[in-house]
Parts: sequence; C-alpha cells; structure tokens
Amino acid sequence: MYKISEILTRHIKQTIFLLFVAIVLAGSVMLIHPACASEKAEKIGSDAPHPEFEYLQLNPMILPVITAKGLTQQVSLIVSLEIDYGQKEKFSSYEPRLIDAYIQDLYGALGTGHALMHGNLVDVRQIKLRLTSVTERVLGSGLKVHDVLLQVIQQRRM
Repeated sequence: MYKISEILTRHIKQTIFLLFVAIVLAGSVMLIHPACASEKAEKIGSDAPHPEFEYLQLNPMILPVITAKGLTQQVSLIVSLEIDYGQKEKFSSYEPRLIDAYIQDLYGALGTGHALMHGNLVDVRQIKLRLTSVTERVLGSGLKVHDVLLQVIQQRRM
C-alpha cells in the first residue's frame, strides 16, 4: 500500500509536469511560422505608407570641459537628426562636418560656462538650441532637419 505522502508527491510531480507541458505548448502556439510572418510583412509593407520621418544617429562625441582650473569634467553626447523619410543617405555625407561644427561650438560654450547651469551641470536646453543652430548653419537651406534630438548626454567630473 502507498502512503498518503507518496501519493501526494506523485500527484504534485504529475501536476507540475502537466503545467510545464501546457506552458511549452502555449508558447509554441503563440509563435508565428516564419513563412507566415514574411507574407504578413509583405502585405503590410506594400499597403502601409512609409513613416513621415526617419532618424540619423551621429557618432558619439566626447568633449572635455576646460576652465581656468584646467580639465574639470568630460561631457559625452549622442545626437540624432529627425529628417524626411528616404533622405538618410544625403545627410550621412554631412556627418563629419556636423560633428566637427558641434565640437567647435560646444567646446567653447562648455569651457566658458555658457552651456552649463549652476553647479556646473550641463544645460540641456542650451545644448539643444546650439546644436540646432549649428545644424542649420552647416546644412544651409538645401537640406531640412525637423529636429535635433539628444539621445544620450553624460557628464563625468575629472
């Protein structure tokens, strides 16, 4: 004869096993077969209009903040440009000039304190305004950027 504890243990093990099988089956039912997924993507891609904007993420920039006291901190930025859809290749060729202009402008602004708030915190609003102005100056009237987006901004005291 079986003891009650053995029966309960066996029952619990069977229940756990069945729950595991149910979870695995439920997960596999939720997966979409790759062929179905590509057909669905083709239907959506051909019928759906493209988005209005796309984003060009520029390479990261690292700027030292040098004041009368010497090197006081380092600021890292990642900037993205919001541009019309399909224009990414045109804007990519301007990336080196944009980064050069950003570094020249922000290097002086950070060093003199014009882009810093009290406590030497980066003034994000001021940085964004300066980057927007520099972008318009470098690109001229031929290429339109809808917005200059700060993706990452980090400060590190030295």
